[in-house]
Amino acid sequence: MRMIQWIRNYIQQIGPRLKALPGNILSSFKRRGQALKALLADMKQHPKATKTMLFSALVMGLGQIRNKQYYKAIFFFGFLFVYLVVEFATSSYIGSLAEVAAFPDDFGIIYVRDYGGLFVRGLWGFITLGELVVFDFYRGGNIRLQDNVIAWRSADVSNVLLGQGIIVVVLLALLLSVYIANVVDAYKVGKRVEAGEEPETFASFRKRAFDDYFAYIIIIPAGILIMFLTLIPFLYSFLIAFTNYTTQIQSGAQLIRWVGFENFGLYLFQSDWLQFFGNVFGWTILWAIMSSVTVYSIGFFQAMVVESRYIKYKKLYRLIMILPWAIPGLVSLLVFRNVFASNAGLANQLLIEFGVLEQVKTFLSSVGLLGQSSEIGVILWYTEPANGALTKLLIILVNLWMGSPYFMLLITGILGTIPAELYEAADIDGATDTQKFTYVTWPWVLRATMPVIITTFTFNFNNFGAIYFLTGGGPGYALAQIPESLRVTGAMPGQTDILISWIYKIAFANNPARYNLASTYSIVVFLIVGLFAIYNLSKVKGFWEED
Repeated sequence: MRMIQWIRNYIQQIGPRLKALPGNILSSFKRRGQALKALLADMKQHPKATKTMLFSALVMGLGQIRNKQYYKAIFFFGFLFVYLVVEFATSSYIGSLAEVAAFPDDFGIIYVRDYGGLFVRGLWGFITLGELVVFDFYRGGNIRLQDNVIAWRSADVSNVLLGQGIIVVVLLALLLSVYIANVVDAYKVGKRVEAGEEPETFASFRKRAFDDYFAYIIIIPAGILIMFLTLIPFLYSFLIAFTNYTTQIQSGAQLIRWVGFENFGLYLFQSDWLQFFGNVFGWTILWAIMSSVTVYSIGFFQAMVVESRYIKYKKLYRLIMILPWAIPGLVSLLVFRNVFASNAGLANQLLIEFGVLEQVKTFLSSVGLLGQSSEIGVILWYTEPANGALTKLLIILVNLWMGSPYFMLLITGILGTIPAELYEAADIDGATDTQKFTYVTWPWVLRATMPVIITTFTFNFNNFGAIYFLTGGGPGYALAQIPESLRVTGAMPGQTDILISWIYKIAFANNPARYNLASTYSIVVFLIVGLFAIYNLSKVKGFWEED
């Protein structure tokens, strides 16, 4: 009931925000329009500064020369010059005109393919994803898979062109940001010069920059690493969702093509795929909620037990309870996988040894967890399609074993921070133990741990290891449950697959590997988890508080 009430409250809170969204967007456009009008009016009042800005807009650094800030001019023009040098150093523009004249019918925009530098050819590859493959007739001969002498004779490889194109787009975005900074700086300094002020000297700027921008300067190396190791790979995997990229496309012999939102329409709204996406998504939500709530609840209970004044040998109890968390998660998952193996698993062997196998099977059947045929001797914990509910319960219980010790430690530490005065005041008011827990302990701990609960939910939403190493996503669906159109796709989920484990199967464990489908579902996961985390963390005041 509390969960239902929470969902209702959540909808009630987010409903007015969604209704107000169109108005907020319109207001945002109006504000930007007003800002543009104000800027144009300001430019009319400062014609010299506007002229200086146009100089910098024409060539980076010219406005700074006009403002007599030559050190800035050297930086901005030097930044542009490096890009120009790289472009021409990696190109073959010089000497290309003679070859173009020899094959006038084969050239057009494809000229940049053969002779363009890093940036021009990178943009061409990003937009087209290639034009020529093996055996295409071009410029008097056939394209080869790889030609180490003449580069343009080699076939286009779309996935490589996409990766190079993304790098180029990111680098050009960096150039654009510096270009905008150059224009803005020229205008602002130009206004001060027009007002009669002296431009800032290099010595003064250096001292001010070190004081004002020191934090930004020292994070530049980290920013470069993030750009190449996080941003570019993210963009690559993101953009694959808008292509037809699968392993059926042979590198060098076929080209990947942009397909827009076709994958989203096919894999999210087409009836057969939608059915299984709904199944996996529903189980993912249930798994994320149950795995988070259960470990938190049991961890809270363990912490209360350990901290109770009625418990002796607290250190021993704490040591015993922390052992499951001290063991590497992968080891625990593989051990439990063997424990619940179908035939030689420890669970079945113990049930047989104690003579209670049939009684356990009868009980599990009566509560709707066991659906396998009674003719099968042992319990097929995670291989029988009819036992999907039992396997899901098994995963939650195993995760409970692994995750609750963490919350026990966390909450134990938080319990020690509760001021004793609060309990003393509650005693004076005649509060019972239950009331002290309800009005003192629970609110204090919940407020401190709410950000952790939210991040635990987002982590479990993508908890690949707990599924993959325990059940591998099994059991699979019965053949009769799989539509005929999907039986040959090789991308079917198991009943315990969450979105991230299904995405892994789609991308790496099937033939053909459907990278476009995996990327499409990855975007869905990213949006769900990102929006959930941002919205809920924005409601947690303690998460944003500063000293």
